[in-house]
Amino acid sequence: MANDGKVKQHIPKEKRYSMRDFNIEFPDDSSCLEYIKEQRWPNGMAACAKCGKETKHYRVGNRTAYACQSCGAHIYPLAGTIFEKSSTSLKTWFYAMYLMGSTRCGISAKQVQRETGVTYKTAWRMFKQIRSLLSEGDLQLEGPTVEVDETYVGGVRKYGAGRAMRGDKKKTAVVGIVQRKGLAITKVVDQVTARG
Repeated sequence: MANDGKVKQHIPKEKRYSMRDFNIEFPDDSSCLEYIKEQRWPNGMAACAKCGKETKHYRVGNRTAYACQSCGAHIYPLAGTIFEKSSTSLKTWFYAMYLMGSTRCGISAKQVQRETGVTYKTAWRMFKQIRSLLSEGDLQLEGPTVEVDETYVGGVRKYGAGRAMRGDKKKTAVVGIVQRKGLAITKVVDQVTARG
């Protein structure tokens, strides 16, 4: 069977999302803000807190606000999100999320710093906040085959090699759950028992 020098793609064409696709969809901060607004209020339709009407809201100049068509009261799509009060551009936030979501084996805050050009402190804060969103909610795996395993990370075991013993504070237990040909979840746990 000839390969013809072509690399086989494992991701179906309709599910592929390249860096080029990202830059076309999110060329600047305005497109990122518009995306957030559409997620919260599709077509800009929102209930106005001031006049009580469900009306269209329009962007206010270069601000991150949208004004009610009827009374002019403002709504703020970034309010209550990880982007609120951040001086980092929205495109940088979106790019960091793209990097974290598109790598097969994870990405470090240091790599986010190198890729986005922000300081390490900013990259670490973004990384931490994005990760917190990924672990929220009741994310459950479905399917006939799910595998679970544990590992211990950090330092040398108090009494030699292998599994950490009770009272050993040098190692942190991490449990991983993987659905075959599907999602994977990892979680730091205090103890490795059936209840966790």
